[in-house]
Amino acid sequence: MHLHVVRPDDWESHRDVRLEMLQDAPDSFWYTYADEAVYDEADWRERIEGAWLVQARDAEGVVGSAGLGSHWEPSRARTATLFGLYVAPRARGRGVGEALVRAVLEEARHLGKAQVILEVGSHNGPAIALYERCGFVRTGATSAHPRRQDVHELEMAHPL
Repeated sequence: MHLHVVRPDDWESHRDVRLEMLQDAPDSFWYTYADEAVYDEADWRERIEGAWLVQARDAEGVVGSAGLGSHWEPSRARTATLFGLYVAPRARGRGVGEALVRAVLEEARHLGKAQVILEVGSHNGPAIALYERCGFVRTGATSAHPRRQDVHELEMAHPL
């Protein structure tokens, strides 16, 4: 397995893994497959240009993905957000998730960020455990899930 920083010319592999994640784990992401399946090439390229994205790849193709975004609010200029972490079912249990999280944290450090935050669904025990293994701690902040009233989003933070 190796990590690959996504560029606009990678729009097809990014599209494919993004649509896969939205179908495989629909309650783990804010947007739905229906929201994003209608995007065209220009939309995908624009989304790639607006964030730092990394893919985990093996001999069979893309097996995972994660993103890092910066906050536009001046009060949170030194905070970055880990988003869109996904590991394909065929690659789970192989350290792919930890490698993607480490890559995001490394990029955030490179950008001079002081912390990385994320939101994870309260129903997603494996993801919560992964983030805790990688050094994230719960902040106590929560927000509503976009589609499910029985799930809330837990904020976690990792100081850099």
